[in-house]
Amino acid sequence: MRNCALAVFFLFSLSILGCKVPPVPPEAEKAERQELSLWREKAATYAKEDFDRYMMLYKEAKRELSEENAKFVWFRNYEEAASSFKTVLKMGEELSEKVRKIKEIKRMSSADKIRDFKGRIAALQRITLQMNEGKPIRLILTRAELMLREADLLHQRQAFNKAEEKLKDLSASVKDAEAMILLVLDRYADPTQVAKWKKWAKDTILESRNKNIVVIIVSKIDRKLSLYKAGKLLSSHEISLGHNGLDDKLYAADQATPEGRYRIIDKLLSSLYYKALLIDYPNEEDQKKFDQAKSKGQIPSGVSIGGLIEIHGALFRLVQVGTPVTIVGATDDLNEIFSASKGH
Repeated sequence: MRNCALAVFFLFSLSILGCKVPPVPPEAEKAERQELSLWREKAATYAKEDFDRYMMLYKEAKRELSEENAKFVWFRNYEEAASSFKTVLKMGEELSEKVRKIKEIKRMSSADKIRDFKGRIAALQRITLQMNEGKPIRLILTRAELMLREADLLHQRQAFNKAEEKLKDLSASVKDAEAMILLVLDRYADPTQVAKWKKWAKDTILESRNKNIVVIIVSKIDRKLSLYKAGKLLSSHEISLGHNGLDDKLYAADQATPEGRYRIIDKLLSSLYYKALLIDYPNEEDQKKFDQAKSKGQIPSGVSIGGLIEIHGALFRLVQVGTPVTIVGATDDLNEIFSASKGH
């Protein structure tokens, strides 16, 4: 009891002398709120090294505060702890601004990539619709579309790092699809090849004008047959091609469509598809391509060059035996495949 009385007397005496209990520095509470805010901003994700240094200083400031709090109230001095918390708060403000800038850069970057991939996938989907052999590519693009949606959702949630990871996977899928398309259709992205096709078409139209005759031009990539007379377009018709119709025919049963300048050599009143126009495939140029491919081992052994290439449809009454027929891959060097390959 005597000790308690002395303690009470001591405290009373200090109070009488004007001593006050020093307040905990307000910077400590501000730093606590700041740390929580930085966690929510994902500073540990976007600026890990800076955040680690921040946390080290913050923990040191908390240690100093804890040491002062352990002292007898009249002997506490929070000046050093307050100074440390001020340093923490300043560093936290700088860190928050840095994270904001990093996130903005990543937001813009992922937004640009998402927009770019949307355009690329849409263009590739349009191309594959023109390809009878495009089903495997469409499956890849379907998966790519799903990844794109996931990346877009992550972007909207501001999970930019995860969005970037998803976009990397997406990029690989899109590149696979582009490679598969160009493997089949690389000729359509070759300006030299397109120039050759354009010359064939131009020469055929010129022949039509000079001889005042009807000619037929088929553009495979456009799925279009155009009828000219005296050099002027009379009509255009949608057409369908075989399974590998966009490829240049090399041998029998390859299901490809030949390319070149031909003529109608017979009008068949009865064929597998009713009335048909028979063209003079293979011509001399076709035979040369066949022989070269065979010598290079590009053609299965035992196959022939084939023949009996026919045009079916409503043109039967409009054309005669001898009518020129020019079949090209494309008539425009800005066709969609060429544009896609140039853009990426």
